[in-house]
Amino acid sequence: MGCGFLHQIALGVSTKEIEQLMTEVPSLFNFRDYDRRTPLHIAASEGHLDIVKLFVEKGAKINRSDRRGHAPLDDANRYKHTEVVRYLKQKGGKFGSSSLSLNLISACIEGDVEEVRSLLDYGKIDLLSSDYDRRTPLHIAASEGNSEIVELLCEKGANVNAKDKWGARPIDGAIIGNHVDCKQLLEKFGGLRGSSSMSSFGQEAVLDLIHTYGKMRNGLLSMDWHDVHDMLIGIGEKPTGECVRKLFEVADADRNGIITTDEFLSHHETFLSGRPARIILVVGGPGSGKGVLCERLAKECGVVHLSSGELLRNEIQQRTELGKQVEEIVKNGELVSSAIMVTLMQKRMKDHPGKRVLLDGFPRSRENAKDLMTLCGKPELALHLTCDDTVLLERIMKRGKSGGRADDNFQTGIQRVRNYHKYHNMTIDFLKEENVPIVYLDCSTTADGVWDQLKSIGRLMRSTVRF
Repeated sequence: MGCGFLHQIALGVSTKEIEQLMTEVPSLFNFRDYDRRTPLHIAASEGHLDIVKLFVEKGAKINRSDRRGHAPLDDANRYKHTEVVRYLKQKGGKFGSSSLSLNLISACIEGDVEEVRSLLDYGKIDLLSSDYDRRTPLHIAASEGNSEIVELLCEKGANVNAKDKWGARPIDGAIIGNHVDCKQLLEKFGGLRGSSSMSSFGQEAVLDLIHTYGKMRNGLLSMDWHDVHDMLIGIGEKPTGECVRKLFEVADADRNGIITTDEFLSHHETFLSGRPARIILVVGGPGSGKGVLCERLAKECGVVHLSSGELLRNEIQQRTELGKQVEEIVKNGELVSSAIMVTLMQKRMKDHPGKRVLLDGFPRSRENAKDLMTLCGKPELALHLTCDDTVLLERIMKRGKSGGRADDNFQTGIQRVRNYHKYHNMTIDFLKEENVPIVYLDCSTTADGVWDQLKSIGRLMRSTVRF
């Protein structure tokens, strides 16, 4: 019955007939042939867009891999079915891998329990395989809070105390994410913590710093005087020799001239107190979805979200002299001067010393970028949201109809898009010159589609991401 169903899909029968068959035999939806190809694989390889849409709308797992590690997107791309490729990408489709271990990692990221179970049952997989952060499938499942996958991996013998490159074990991710079920399961299988609990600064951000600026010495990650000096410069500080010497007096417990990971974790607030925030830029045209993305990042990754537009609107609402100037500029769809913006940004970032901050909608010009870098240090990363101007204008108009903002109208929208293009390329060129990593995201899709693109590059909020 199952193979016959796949044959009907290959022939391109009507979606109505396919729906009827799935109603009569629901198990057909998840059927796999001897090559582990799903109905979605077959529809994609044959270029039947209507059938592909039906399966996706019915909840088909879009990134399941066949025996060769190929996802439906691979099949559509191989046979040059352009419309199918475009649709699957919009829905979060990714190219697969010939490595079953990498497909297992992807399935854990997506929380696809059935795919994880299938891969574990299918063949021998190295459960210690890892991503670029040396996170195993168990690390990922625990940090995502998927207790069912955690239990499957533990029962298959996954190492519950494997360490990633920061020394964190799976249970650390469960604790940070407040995933109680995962924590209890890992403890049941002998899971232990990999590092001491951190203060409100956040464990991952602190570990990022020592990994970025430290070096391996005698088999241990540590920082010497020069490493600490470089770290302080990297987060926007201008340290003197005396400043670094005093930090060593406090943190170098054994007086050997080296700050170990444990010493740094114990005294991180001494190093970072009063330092500028660590910056991730979110750039894109008006209506590209910067605010929506930042809100989700703030909620799920624990970072601070600063919107340049919100800062300006707050200033306008307070009716200060500066606010009155800003109001006139905004109404005309023009750019606020770099001096005003950097002043507002600096004032707000001082409230979040040492923390990661998302700057939403800033910088918008080369001058903005230069001033920001001079005063606040080099950004760690830039997220660049891209889409056609028509999409931007449609979203601006839609937002204006819902009673959003005074500048959400057609004429001002056109001016804002023009200003964006006038300065945007120069801004991006400057960031490239300064070797700031840039992640390009297609924001013509849904907010969930953009989020899936971020997930595909791994754990976003780590400065070790390189492009």
